[in-house]
Amino acid sequence: EALGAIGDPQVLDVLRHYSEDPVVEVAETCQLAVRRLEWLQEHGEEPGSSPYNSVDPAPPAEETDVATLRAVLLDESRPLFDRYRAMFALRNLGGRDAVLALADGLRAGSALFRHEIGYVLGQMQDEACVPQLTAALRSRAENPMVRHECAEALGSIARPSCLETLRAFAQDEERVVRESCEVALDMYEYENGPQFQYADGLCRLQA
Repeated sequence: EALGAIGDPQVLDVLRHYSEDPVVEVAETCQLAVRRLEWLQEHGEEPGSSPYNSVDPAPPAEETDVATLRAVLLDESRPLFDRYRAMFALRNLGGRDAVLALADGLRAGSALFRHEIGYVLGQMQDEACVPQLTAALRSRAENPMVRHECAEALGSIARPSCLETLRAFAQDEERVVRESCEVALDMYEYENGPQFQYADGLCRLQA
């Protein structure tokens, strides 16, 4: 994912090679990175800046209708790159309908896709998706990578409705889930503290 985000076409051969990796999450990540680099070559420029100042694995789709984007997002017959483009378009649109459409993606077949949905919902910080994130975190059958991302999303949302679940899974048997809940509880404390400045080094320097 990092190689795709850097955007240097010299890594295309390596990414194409590992697009057939036996670990499906590695293969899908490399496939997305290849498509991102190909998109950059076709368009000759980086996508417009994200409202969240993030470098995303795919550029947002141009479509702005939530229902249309939701249909693409959930269509498992479509290329993963197209579904990611719908994902980031929905995120950029924002609003409750877009959040709920994205939350439906937590039932998708690809663990990598579900993990990215969790990440995006954490960026949006909308309480409307707390039930879906909570259900994914609570599911012992869910991929730990997905549960980790959902835990951190709940910490980012930082509403009282998130707190009980994060405390309950701070002792989870999966280390990545346990540590993510610990981080999420720290995020919750910062978000709700009287002097919240998460990663506030720049502000302190300016002061």
